[in-house]
Order: sequence, then C-alpha cells, then structure tokens
Amino acid sequence: MHHRGGWARRLEKRILIVDDDDPIRLLLLTVLRKRGYRVDTARNGEEAIERSRQCRYSVVLLDLMMPRMSGYEFLEQVEVWPEAIRPVVIVLTAGNEPRDLNPKVVAGTIRKPFDIELLVDTIGACIRTLEPFAQNEQCPAPESDLDQTSEKPN
Repeated sequence: MHHRGGWARRLEKRILIVDDDDPIRLLLLTVLRKRGYRVDTARNGEEAIERSRQCRYSVVLLDLMMPRMSGYEFLEQVEVWPEAIRPVVIVLTAGNEPRDLNPKVVAGTIRKPFDIELLVDTIGACIRTLEPFAQNEQCPAPESDLDQTSEKPN
C-alpha cells in the first residue's frame, strides 16, 4: 500500500446526517455546508454503518424511525465501538423524547419539526468541544465538497 503525502493523518471534524427524509437531509447538508462544515449523508442505519466504516465522524445527526435499519439499531452498534472513535450523536425525533437512549452515546435529542438555526448552533457547540479525528485513509472527500454545482443557477 502506498501513502499519499499527509493523507493518512488528515485531521477533520466531519458530520454525518442520517435521515430517510430526502428534503430534511438536503436542507441539513446545505445549511451545514454554508457554515463551512464537512458533511456526509445516509438514508438509513445500514448506510450510516457503511459510511462509518469508511470515515470517522465527530457528530452524527440521527433520525430514529427509518427503514432497513432504525436509529435504535444504529445506536446499538455504536455503543460497542471504542470510545476513542465514537461520534457524538444528536437524535432527531418526531415522537416523544425516547427515554431509553444511552447517555454515553447520545448527547441529546431534538424534536421535529426543528428550528434549523437552533439545530445548527447545537451542532456547532458540539463540534467546538471535540478534538478532530485523524481521518481514515480510505475515507472519500465529503459530500459537502462534491455537491457545490447543484446550487449554482444554470
């Protein structure tokens, strides 16, 4: 295996948005990108696990009710990860606040429909307190970098 210079030790704080609702995912991606964050998205817990194998995330925004693998099932997996690589999880919920979430993994819950500014400020507060991760070598560029063209007028 060859190393590209410095790539292996790239330090970053990356956010993963996990929600099966396309408009919500796009809204969060767009708003967070405009604030300068590096962001990826996943449509369900399965995709979120796949993404987490490739990349390290500082913060995960997690919807609980999703097809294929729910947010609860995703959290069960995250609970067994070593603390050093475990992201801070902020749960998005449309229902009542779930009582049985592990406080070692879940930093807090935000009710839908959420106030986007409040949510982004909360993410910012979390991110500021975290040390950046040395990113995995196989981790691709974040979606927030790739997607720039879609917002420009034709």
